[in-house]
Amino acid sequence: MFLFLVTSMPLVFALVTLLPWKGRQFPRPLALVSTFLKGVLLFFPGYLALLIVRGIFGFSYDGFLLFLSLLQRDHLFPLLAAVGAFLLIQRTLVIPPGEESVFLVVFACLSGFLSMLNIADAVRTVGTWDPYVLFILPCLRLGAAIIVALIAQRYYRWEGRDGVMFCVAACLCAVGLTVASFLSRISQVGWGAALAAIILAGSVVAFAGRFPRTVAG
Repeated sequence: MFLFLVTSMPLVFALVTLLPWKGRQFPRPLALVSTFLKGVLLFFPGYLALLIVRGIFGFSYDGFLLFLSLLQRDHLFPLLAAVGAFLLIQRTLVIPPGEESVFLVVFACLSGFLSMLNIADAVRTVGTWDPYVLFILPCLRLGAAIIVALIAQRYYRWEGRDGVMFCVAACLCAVGLTVASFLSRISQVGWGAALAAIILAGSVVAFAGRFPRTVAG
């Protein structure tokens, strides 16, 4: 499962990039790879900020405080950091008109950022790897990247009120993801893994429903 942790996000990004997208206005694969790498680079200052936030908020191992701890450590702040990284560079990106292009560019940046976060988690927890780190978290983050990228078109170009609402949508997504994390940490690993798989499958179904012609080939 270690390979799933470190390779699932970049592999799915590559698969999505290489799908037979229709039309002439889509970002070229090399442009998407460049956006992915920008997400990777922005991870490093973003992770420093995450470490500071984690030091401020701490962690609890019981009850509702555990839910809040998992929310802020594993989902809310990491997802907001990834969205913030995208918002920081979106003016420098060439985004052709159309919801397909918006999805691809946002997904590329989020995938780069969250890929590095998975690797950071692998290093942080070395010696104590468990199904939560190796499978549940990668599933949830992959689902989050797809969902947030699908939502992005609704708030294009992410400025002013639309920018705030885009971040709010990411926050709501993080709350939903935390339910699976919470189940896995209260000795319900099977239910947590099942819910994580359902969330990921649901995000893929939503993607297929939004872009049926592309998925159909």
